[in-house]
Amino acid sequence: MAEPAVEIDSAQSALDESVLDQRVESLITAHQGDARAVIETLLMAIDARTERISFGFVRGRLPAIGMRTS
Repeated sequence: MAEPAVEIDSAQSALDESVLDQRVESLITAHQGDARAVIETLLMAIDARTERISFGFVRGRLPAIGMRTS
């Protein structure tokens, strides 16, 4: 097996995981424990980012839901 390109520092990895856990808890708290609302918010943020940086076809985009023009 090949050697890793970068050695992973276990202390830094634990710190990164702790920060990520805090961010997840913050999102869940902001949405009053509604995991579906958290997921919807994250998907909308990803779509908005994709819209800003994409100059072509992007696979996996969600269709516009509930945005009828009629």
